[in-house]
Amino acid sequence: MANNTQNPLSAYFRAPKLYTSIPSAGQYYTPDVCEVPENGELPIFAMTAKDEMIMKNPDALLNGEAVAQVIQSCVPNVKNARKMLSSDIDVLLIAIQGATFGDDIEVSAACPECETSASGVASVSDALATMGSLEDLYSVKHGDNLEIKVRPFTYASTIKAGITNFQSTRSLQALADIPDEMERLRLFNDNFKEISALNFELIADSIHSITILSENIDVSDRNQIAEFLDNADNSVGKAIEDQIQKINESGINTQMQLECENTECSGRDGDEAFKFVSKVNFDPVNFFTAS
Repeated sequence: MANNTQNPLSAYFRAPKLYTSIPSAGQYYTPDVCEVPENGELPIFAMTAKDEMIMKNPDALLNGEAVAQVIQSCVPNVKNARKMLSSDIDVLLIAIQGATFGDDIEVSAACPECETSASGVASVSDALATMGSLEDLYSVKHGDNLEIKVRPFTYASTIKAGITNFQSTRSLQALADIPDEMERLRLFNDNFKEISALNFELIADSIHSITILSENIDVSDRNQIAEFLDNADNSVGKAIEDQIQKINESGINTQMQLECENTECSGRDGDEAFKFVSKVNFDPVNFFTAS
């Protein structure tokens, strides 16, 4: 028989620490991916001890499993984090950081003048307040007759790119130990081809459909879109990449002003500390383990 006795400790379970909207407003998601409340704000819980442990697992961080599990644990409205957009994932990670460790986040960056490490305190609530919003689809015109509808990257695509770049970096580092010059060149070319294939795949995945305006025909078949990209001039891919870059800027503002306290820094103006703007690194690999 099932035990229906209520746990006397249930009154001490986690409760939401804050609420946040997301750049997409949930417009890309079905209920099996994310359920967005009518007010558009998702409840955010602090991490559990189990969540913190998985965020310190390098393999789980690399393949995205750690982030997916933690988001689904701390944001119960999210059912499948891998199918969410990267910009939404970034916002939720910052919100979870704030719910777990508080509003203030210690950040650091190297001074561009003297390379001394400068530190400061960023605010989770201030970062979330800078959040932009995503449109349903974005359009890229090619000539007078083609309209390419582009959608933001999913978190799964971002993870795929991250793994490939990680493997590529390790491969390039290993080239130095190969004595044969021709073998080094062959492996370098193989590595370059792999990166190029990934970029092509990511661009193809970001295309929702292509409309032939004069004939009012919408093409959404993935194979046909891939074939088009494979035979179109490079300006098409460049225009799509530029549009994706603009989409990525619709997330939160990650720029922060820091001060270099090094008295010998060449950027100082008299006794005034050198001030510079740096990007706050919200990468989960060090974002969560640093606290």
